[in-house]
Amino acid sequence: MGIQDASGLKALLFDLDGTLVDSVPDIAAATNQLLDSEGHAPLEVDEVRRMIGHGIPKLVERALAARGRVLDAEALAPLVARMNAFYGDNLTGRTTLLPGAVEALEEGARAGLGLAVVTNKPEGFSRTIVAHFGLEDLVPVVVGGDTCATRKPAPEMLLHAAAELGATPATAVMVGDSGADVDSARAAGMKVIVVRGGYGGVAAEDLGADVVIDTLADLFGALARLAETSNARA
Repeated sequence: MGIQDASGLKALLFDLDGTLVDSVPDIAAATNQLLDSEGHAPLEVDEVRRMIGHGIPKLVERALAARGRVLDAEALAPLVARMNAFYGDNLTGRTTLLPGAVEALEEGARAGLGLAVVTNKPEGFSRTIVAHFGLEDLVPVVVGGDTCATRKPAPEMLLHAAAELGATPATAVMVGDSGADVDSARAAGMKVIVVRGGYGGVAAEDLGADVVIDTLADLFGALARLAETSNARA
């Protein structure tokens, strides 16, 4: 019996940064370009790693706050635009796929599941990264932070992706690494699996996911456990 038969699962929604790819080196380089352009000292890569989550505007806000600058939205906007320009010039120089990412997507496709990337990164940037790793045929739907009116942790992006794949909240599972992924899934009425080792600085076990896994190689075992739990409660 396949995972769809056991659970009714129709779609898997994946976060990008910290879930499918490790993009911190490129994000940190762009962040430090921005800080340098404003006369500030650079941040360590691990410092930037802990700041990622809720999109580039929030990262810029956190990076500047770490250097003693707190700006309102109007003052922050041109710096966010500059950060996007710096990052957009080098999206994939040092970004790498995380263990099990390709295999999980391929297994999902073989199982007949709809696959999407749902990320607070801008959609254009996200599509460039997906294409760079040759994943565009596996992942037909990419929802970025500028695709919908709201970003994670709001549910809109997840609901949009599920609808694009012909799924409902009850037949879709979010796979991510952060509190924003968990909170958006809960708000959307979806189950959520968290991969250890992601961004944001909060332990995976403390995020409130339905299941925590070590790598994406463990994903389909986790989905089977979710199906068993759901069937036992039915």
